[in-house]
Amino acid sequence: MIDMTPIILEQKVRKRRKKKISFLPSPERQASAALLFRRLTLRVKKFLGQLTWKKSDRVLAISLGVLGIVLLTVVFSGLGRKKVDILLPEDPVLNSSLLNVVSSEFEGQGSGEVNDMDFRFISGIDPVNYVIQSGDTLSEIARKYDISVGTLIGYNGIENVRRIYPGEVLKIPEIDGIPYKVKAGDTLESIAQAYGTNVNRLLDANDLTTNLILPGDDLFIPGGQISEYEYRKATGTLFLYPTNGRLTSYYGYRSDPFTGRRQFHYGIDIANRTGTAVTATMAGVVVDVGERPTGYGKYVIIRHSYGFQSLYAHLERVSVREGQRVEQGQRLGDMGSTGRSTGSHLHFSIYKNNSPINPLNYLF
Repeated sequence: MIDMTPIILEQKVRKRRKKKISFLPSPERQASAALLFRRLTLRVKKFLGQLTWKKSDRVLAISLGVLGIVLLTVVFSGLGRKKVDILLPEDPVLNSSLLNVVSSEFEGQGSGEVNDMDFRFISGIDPVNYVIQSGDTLSEIARKYDISVGTLIGYNGIENVRRIYPGEVLKIPEIDGIPYKVKAGDTLESIAQAYGTNVNRLLDANDLTTNLILPGDDLFIPGGQISEYEYRKATGTLFLYPTNGRLTSYYGYRSDPFTGRRQFHYGIDIANRTGTAVTATMAGVVVDVGERPTGYGKYVIIRHSYGFQSLYAHLERVSVREGQRVEQGQRLGDMGSTGRSTGSHLHFSIYKNNSPINPLNYLF
């Protein structure tokens, strides 16, 4: 006997829905009827073959059974093109599996082409634990488990990849994705839309039987990716704006504010009132602190990872010293107008391997 309990429970949450089933027109309908006939015949023979009857009785029973099947086949095939409404109980597991594969991405596709999609069935995420070994890198671990570095960062809440050490344990999900904490007003539909997935994948990945979620719930979003900001912050390649203010001069050629001649400006200028905080764009070591009255005025230079350096000029006051280790966002001094300057502002430059680059291509 089939246990209908899961279906009954599911129907308390979701309404049963009617699905339209239309029988195929000729000749397809005839082929379908023939296939049905063959299948039913085999089932009848198998069933009757298990009974201990006389040979003559068995032949008679088989004949009557086959005759009944023929009559049923004729009746069904004679329904023509009329549509029949059949009330089907919802099976959440089956529906989720089907809809996960037959998604909206396939609407209108009837050419038989196969799209490059990940058809792995997801039924809850069961992460494995990995103990970091000496010499390990996140990229190597990610390749070993066929997931992205971003997934490792997001799933484990890593804020700085240079601060993970041998002996620490990483949780590694079976597929790419990120954790997500439900906020007030969230629905599975809104979350799916925001991360480019669908509700059925969210249901499967989190072993959910209904669409009901509450603020504070922890979800796993299959295929989700951390933002570029989070990725670059964790990998140490993120530059934050060093101060607040108005961008008054860009990287590139401009008219010199004193001579009017066209000259190249190797940085950007951000204007604000004197005393506005100036902070480190990224963690690093202060390699130079000085003052050039006819040039940059009071300035600070920081050396960062991956060959980057940053320059902060025209400061009113400097609050760090040469050789000091500074963290991202740590205060370096105050904005001012020292040196060759027309007003209170910060001249900010980024260098890569001692060559100037456009800061606006790196700042967040």
